[in-house]
Amino acid sequence: MSSGMGRELLDGIQSGVQERVNDEISRIQLMDITRAAAALLDANVKEETIERLLCKYWDLRPSEAHYFIREGEEERKL
Repeated sequence: MSSGMGRELLDGIQSGVQERVNDEISRIQLMDITRAAAALLDANVKEETIERLLCKYWDLRPSEAHYFIREGEEERKL
């Protein structure tokens, strides 16, 4: 096997592993945002405040924050 082929194979493997790592990081981040919203809801924080905090600390758009607040409500039911 030539070194060029070996390098291409290694690059492909590394790329695949990095993609899986990035996917898992994203999944965990989404879970964390949902749990933060659920915790704030449990603490009786007003939804407007939760939205502002989610936008500030996770750099979300208001529509995204609203989505996570709804997800947090579902999380609380579990």
